[in-house]
Amino acid sequence: MPSKRIISGLTKRKFGNYPDTPEVSELSFLRNGVDIRLEYAKILVSLWSHACMADGAFHEKEGNLVGEMVKALFEPGSILSDYKDSKAEVVDVLSEVFDSPLPMKTITKVVEGNDQYALNFYEDAVCIVSTDGKLKKDEREFLDELAVEFQLSQIDKHQVEKRYDIH
Repeated sequence: MPSKRIISGLTKRKFGNYPDTPEVSELSFLRNGVDIRLEYAKILVSLWSHACMADGAFHEKEGNLVGEMVKALFEPGSILSDYKDSKAEVVDVLSEVFDSPLPMKTITKVVEGNDQYALNFYEDAVCIVSTDGKLKKDEREFLDELAVEFQLSQIDKHQVEKRYDIH
């Protein structure tokens, strides 16, 4: 199942300094007293929220998938693995973000100039909207607009969609 690939892939993504740097020390994740890993998680959850609501309705399957994706963020080696002791509080924060996601413009700024982030984010969105097996017109429009905003090539877009059988 492609969604399992997304979930396991969350632990393999490198979340160093923006946009693309090698692994860094714990202290280098702090910017002005803010942990950029938590901020990045908020960006991801916002994207996932927008994807869930692309057709204007929240579906249980999509919500369950996002729940699994959030859990994966806390797995060893993933971006929130250091937050085990405060997981409940962080999940509360991320739940609030899901309910009131950051604007798409903010999400787009994160992937700007980083093709791999753009492709990963797009694949997350495709995975979520394809969860129920049916791609509605609003979801198709959302994905098409997202691909344009993320400046994905048509080839990359097609390859991702092909993996989820929505091309």
